[in-house]
Amino acid sequence: MLNPGECIYQIVTDRFCEGNPASRPRAELFSSGAGNLRKYLGGDWAGIIARIQDGYLTGMGVSAILISQPAENIHVCTDDEEGTASYHGYWPRDFLKPNPYFGSMDTFSALLSTAHEHGLKVIIDFTPNHTSPALELRPDYMENGAIYRAGQLVATYSGDLERVFLHNGGTAFRDAEDSQYRNLYDLAGLDQMNPQVDELLREGIAFWLDLGVDGVRIDAAKHIPPGWLTSLSGFIHARKPAYLFGEWFLEAHGHTQDNAAFANGSGMSLLHFMFTHAIREAFHGRQGFGAFAEMLCESSGSYKHLNDQLIFLDNHDMSRFTRDSDPLLTDLALVLLLTSAGLPVVYYGTEQYMSGGDDPGNRAMMSSFSRETTAYRLVAQLNRLRACNLAIGYGNTKLLYLNSGVLVFERSYKKDVALILINQGESGHTLPPLVTSLPQGAYSSLLKDIYPDRQAVAGAEGDIQNVILAPQSAYIYVHESDLEELDALHFYPKAAAPGSELIIRGRHLGDNGRLRVGGYEADVISWQPEKIVAKIPAVPAGTHCVQGLTGGESEFQLAEELTVWTGTLVTVRLVVKNLHTEYDTRVYVTGNVYELGEWQAERAAGPFYNHIVYRYPSWYCDISLPADCRIEFNFLLRGDSGIVRMEQGEAHYIHTPAEGVSEMIVEWQGCHQEANLLSEGDAAYG
Repeated sequence: MLNPGECIYQIVTDRFCEGNPASRPRAELFSSGAGNLRKYLGGDWAGIIARIQDGYLTGMGVSAILISQPAENIHVCTDDEEGTASYHGYWPRDFLKPNPYFGSMDTFSALLSTAHEHGLKVIIDFTPNHTSPALELRPDYMENGAIYRAGQLVATYSGDLERVFLHNGGTAFRDAEDSQYRNLYDLAGLDQMNPQVDELLREGIAFWLDLGVDGVRIDAAKHIPPGWLTSLSGFIHARKPAYLFGEWFLEAHGHTQDNAAFANGSGMSLLHFMFTHAIREAFHGRQGFGAFAEMLCESSGSYKHLNDQLIFLDNHDMSRFTRDSDPLLTDLALVLLLTSAGLPVVYYGTEQYMSGGDDPGNRAMMSSFSRETTAYRLVAQLNRLRACNLAIGYGNTKLLYLNSGVLVFERSYKKDVALILINQGESGHTLPPLVTSLPQGAYSSLLKDIYPDRQAVAGAEGDIQNVILAPQSAYIYVHESDLEELDALHFYPKAAAPGSELIIRGRHLGDNGRLRVGGYEADVISWQPEKIVAKIPAVPAGTHCVQGLTGGESEFQLAEELTVWTGTLVTVRLVVKNLHTEYDTRVYVTGNVYELGEWQAERAAGPFYNHIVYRYPSWYCDISLPADCRIEFNFLLRGDSGIVRMEQGEAHYIHTPAEGVSEMIVEWQGCHQEANLLSEGDAAYG
């Protein structure tokens, strides 16, 4: 697991460092001299090992590295002029074999052991959404989306008799149904509700977890049914408390409602794209920090576990943050990134001011490994701050002042305080009097070796006056409590089934004690002053407080609540036929278990869809439900006005399978001869 006080460094494996030229692919896949950025350039696991051993990565103070998907990818190129190869790792062909162009399985194991020996966790990318590019009418195109299991062919996109893949055309990104049940671009979309695919993907991720990886990034999470993803999250956390997060892309000026709801209920953190858009608008658009402040307000009201969402300036799918003319703005943006609420991700090369436009310009070979750039020094210094000042990782955020070019905010956790001041303007700025949480005294900026020092003097009430900010500069004033008091800081995972491991991080927790979840005694596996490992007890499903009693009889309670599911989750596709609705009506389902809202209409699962897998007047939804359990359920209708109409008749029921995926089709019970009914061609889900 990772804590909010840590930092991730994202590496595109092929673009970071070459350690073993013998791993290079054949000529048609490789670009000698790195002239073609759509080919392999030679970066490999041996190169990452070298940069761990020489101190480059550890010198930045990062806690984890996120690397390209390690599984075997296809071995051919696209047939266009540039001949794109799968250097990025997103065109998998076999989840149970390593990518030979990154190294052997022995080399991957060496990477894990080297990283762990140096205090680094290893997170891998994983693509359960798709395999490789395919054209259904051209079986000879590339590898035809082929998927293998340990070298044995499972299926190809053309002639897919077992429906391993989706065959619904490509998505136009119109809505959730269109995004989840159609192919992403020309990639052969996997049908996660096919039992063979579900088993293959679980087997694939289990393979890498068992090797020792510490976390998983789920690629294209937005394009996978949330019900299946939630079950996958439960599967992963039942096997190992690995840190898990997903890519749920949001456009600029979008809203967090849907993805925050998924993050809050699934146990899977998400990449916080609204943070990225807001910080880029502030620095690149030069429109001030107003939109950034609005984003902070929306995020704090949307995410139950805000500090566990991942914040970043850029990544492999967008233009690099640094532009040729603004390395100073990159420095200031890094200050804001590494002091904001959330778990920061630094994209490889940002610390070297690498610039570049969209793919593949944003994926050039690492330009330098200098440890003298201001950005490198800033990342290192701010990561030291994150490690020792609890306000950064766990504190609340309070905006104290902002205008077109200046942002002042405070992070505080109990008696730990960090006051951050940023001026991106090209002229100095005098701040009005501020009221802070800093204890009385004089403070020097933590960044005084980088920016002109401006001493701040806090009065008896934390008031600070006459602070003058130099042009394009940043200042951080901190206070760290030296009290050796018990403090339970963080737990992971945020949602899981009974019997899964629960890890609690804190300080001065003692050497033994008792732990309760929702008042139920948990089986403690180990108890150390900074870490407790326990089994989640068989509590009633729902959200529960986590409380502890140390051997010294000191009590603690974690600030956030743990979501406990009814049991191990499986995914069931519920289909209701002959349900005619009005235009603005949405279909949901509720039932006798927590996952269906326990008959509470406001917590019903859905919405159901009616255009692609099944068509109106049939409706379908893939839902995570407890395994091997009798489930009773009824459907309900909800309109824009919020009025709910429950299905008539006795409850439907299903006994869910012990594992895997399944489907149940039922008939709608109730009168549907109502006014304003839509024809099949006009129907639409809301």
